[in-house]
Amino acid sequence: MATKHLQKPFEQLLQRLKESQNLPLCVISDFFLGFTLKVCEGFGIPRLVFHGMGAFPIAIIKAYMVHKPQLTANSFSDPVEVPGIKLPFVLTVSDLPDYGLNIYNSSDFVNDPISRFFEEINEADVNSWGVVVNTFVDLEMGHVSSLESFYREGARAWCVGPLNLYNDVNYVQNEPFDSVMKWLDDQAQSRFGSVIYVSFGTQADVSNAQLDEVAYGMEESGESFIWVVRSNTWTLPNDINERTNDKSLIVSSWVDQQRILSHSLVGGFLSHCGWNSILESISAGVPILAWPMIAEQMLNAEVVVEGLGAGIRIREASDMGSGNNVVSREEIF
Repeated sequence: MATKHLQKPFEQLLQRLKESQNLPLCVISDFFLGFTLKVCEGFGIPRLVFHGMGAFPIAIIKAYMVHKPQLTANSFSDPVEVPGIKLPFVLTVSDLPDYGLNIYNSSDFVNDPISRFFEEINEADVNSWGVVVNTFVDLEMGHVSSLESFYREGARAWCVGPLNLYNDVNYVQNEPFDSVMKWLDDQAQSRFGSVIYVSFGTQADVSNAQLDEVAYGMEESGESFIWVVRSNTWTLPNDINERTNDKSLIVSSWVDQQRILSHSLVGGFLSHCGWNSILESISAGVPILAWPMIAEQMLNAEVVVEGLGAGIRIREASDMGSGNNVVSREEIF
C-alpha cells in the first residue's frame, strides 16, 4: 500500500527531532498509518490512534476485526450479533460497513492484499497507547467502554469532541457563501416556518437520476430547502427551477455547514450521516433526516435514530443512488 512509503520520511523526521532534543510527548496517528506504531516504539514515544468516527462505529468494526465472526445471514435485513458488545438496539446486515464484511468473509483472506493491510493496521491500532475519539461521553455513554475493551490493557479512549466547537478561526469573507447566509437572513425576515438543509457530503457518488428524484421529492413536499450539490454533471430540471426559485436555494460552491446549521431558520438536516455532519447538527440542535450511504454511515444513523432519538431514518438499505437502485421521490418526502 502507498501509505507504507511514508514510513521512512516519518522515521527521518523523528530522528531529526531527537537530535535536536525536541521529540514529541506523543504521536497522534491516523488509523490507516499502522507503521507509525513500530516507529514510535523505536523512539520510546506513545502512539495514539485517531479514526475520524464516533465510538460506536469504531467499536463495531473493532469487534469484527478482532473476533472475525462468519456471517450466516441470508439477507441484508437479517439481524446480527456483534461479539464482545451488548447492543442497545438491533443491527442488521445492511448496517455493517461493506469493507468489514468483505475483509473477514473473504474466501481468499490470506492472499488478499487489502485484507492483509487491514489486518496489519488493526493490529497496530489495538496495541496503541490509546485512541482519540471525536465524541463526548454524554453522547455515547456506553459505547466508550465497549471501544476501550478492544485495546491493550491500560489503554483508554480520549473523548475530545465535538471538535467543530473548537473552531475559533476568524471567518474569511467568501462572496458565494456570504450570499447564502444573506438568503437565509432575508428568508427569516420575510416568511414563517423553517428551511430544510440538504447535503450528502463529498464522498458518496450520487447518480443524476437520484438527484432528480431528490429534487422532485423536495418540491412535492412543499418545504423550503437549501441544498448543497456536489456534482459537475447534474443540473436542476427547468420545471422545478421555475416553481421553487422564490423559496429554495441550490448551491454548488463551498459552504460553511456549521454556520448554516446554526442559523435560526434551519429546522432540519437531510444528511448522509457522516460523523462530522452529525456532530455539527447535534451541536446546533437541528434534527436529522438520516440517509446513510457508505462506510460506517449506517451505524451513525442507528446512533442518531435509535440511540439518541435525534432524527428519523429515510430508508434501511445500505446502498443508494447507483445502478438501478434509485430511491423514489415518494420515499424521500
